[in-house]
Amino acid sequence: MWRMRAVVVGWAVSMTGMAWAAALPSAQGQIHPQEHHERILSLQQDDFVQGRWQHSGQAVLELLGPDGRHIRRLSQDTDEAAPFGFIARSAGDYRLRVAGQGSYQWQLTAINAPAAPEQAEPLQGDVIRQWAMRLRAGESSAGFWEYVSRVGSPLVERYSATHDRVTFVWKGAQDNVRIHGGPASYDDRMQRLGDSDIWYITYDLPRDARFSYRIAADVPHVAPADRRAALRAALQRDPYNPQLLPENSRDLFQGGSVLRLSQAPVPLAQVSSTDQPQGTWRQGRLRSQALGNERDIHIYQPPGAEQARHLLVLLDGREYREQANAPALIDTLVREGRIPPLRVVLIDNPGAASRSRELPPNPAYTRFLQSELMPWLAAQGLVADAANTVIAGSSYGGLAALHAGWRLPHHFGNVLSLSGSFWWGPTGEHGQWLTRHLADAPAAAVNIYMTAGIFETSGSGQGVSLVQANRHLYDVLRARGYTVRYDEAATGHDYVAWRDALAVGLVHLLGPVASDQAVSSGQADRL
Repeated sequence: MWRMRAVVVGWAVSMTGMAWAAALPSAQGQIHPQEHHERILSLQQDDFVQGRWQHSGQAVLELLGPDGRHIRRLSQDTDEAAPFGFIARSAGDYRLRVAGQGSYQWQLTAINAPAAPEQAEPLQGDVIRQWAMRLRAGESSAGFWEYVSRVGSPLVERYSATHDRVTFVWKGAQDNVRIHGGPASYDDRMQRLGDSDIWYITYDLPRDARFSYRIAADVPHVAPADRRAALRAALQRDPYNPQLLPENSRDLFQGGSVLRLSQAPVPLAQVSSTDQPQGTWRQGRLRSQALGNERDIHIYQPPGAEQARHLLVLLDGREYREQANAPALIDTLVREGRIPPLRVVLIDNPGAASRSRELPPNPAYTRFLQSELMPWLAAQGLVADAANTVIAGSSYGGLAALHAGWRLPHHFGNVLSLSGSFWWGPTGEHGQWLTRHLADAPAAAVNIYMTAGIFETSGSGQGVSLVQANRHLYDVLRARGYTVRYDEAATGHDYVAWRDALAVGLVHLLGPVASDQAVSSGQADRL
């Protein structure tokens, strides 16, 4: 399914087969302002390149194409080593450029050449069927793409009283096109319409659906262990959809395209990633003995919150600043009187590996929160009663938030869990670990708001999907006597859903909930 190939890296190299893998290029050094360091990679079309990057300071790694133009930023803003990957869309000399300021190190780990394509079975929806006939009659696909350019993508048709037929399209791929986000899993593939340049996939979706998605064209056929990484390297936004998140994405490979169907709820607070928070910021660096690392902590104070008695502790802080623009959202909620003034603590993760290790329930993270974070915040003047404190997060962060509320109710009297990964179980144990422990323990004195999306149905490896695990947890919490609200919506695992739900959850937990949004404690609702 795949093969290794030789590559020219800044100078002539002649190697074949696997023997050259040890000589894959790497670089390290110190970068200063107004300078850049480059290495040249001579690649063939559809080569899939993987590597790892680590830095300190403001150093960044960028990819330049054979024409010398910027293609994308490859580096991540984490303290830990992180993987990167990209696909060469044409043969030529590509440049890995380091710019900014600070120390850095990168290492290529694999360069895989494309193998034979897989066969796809044809599938047609209503909107595509008309064009199939027109193409068979000899009409050019140019008319189809003119139509798409005019109306935008995806193509939405009314299907029933409750659902729309939605078709996502891509132009000009040679081998395969895949889509990820919302109802689409990593395995969903577009179909090619005859031998034209039209690729498509159609879903029947609830008319209140809202989610982000990305599309990957000509994903290389690589070894099974590398397939997910190859897909992530190719995923990009839909060029025919102007709606995106974050709204200030740097290039096509950052962020996702956004779909909101006609009956999708209007967000409680209208903000975008380009809105500037109007409050004040403080930033600190907290070293943790419990976790054996250190991280940035950002403290945000909205206008008028100088004497605030409420506190929000938000996990995955960097993502909620950059993807959801939570500070601007909270500005709006406070200004409109939907929630009381509060101060926001945004906790960054050192990297993806530490996030996956720390946020699922474990004693070390509990010690970090209780013995290190909360005393550190008190030293900064951030003290609030547990009843006025919310801990919030999404995915693993939602799991961590509820675990913290259960174990530390004297600190966190309110829990806001967005798409919590309650399917999780330690290696070698059954899944839904937290649910099982909550079922066997007395109820803690916490109020809980939790959400999940109907599209979050992918398998977790624990025998239950995320949305199923959230439904089960909600039933357990009610049975144990917790004060809990659970909202389920036509959403996916993304910040389109989480930004909207963060506002709803904060209003529910802290403020007077508008009558059209109110849900009695202990009842589930569909957002």
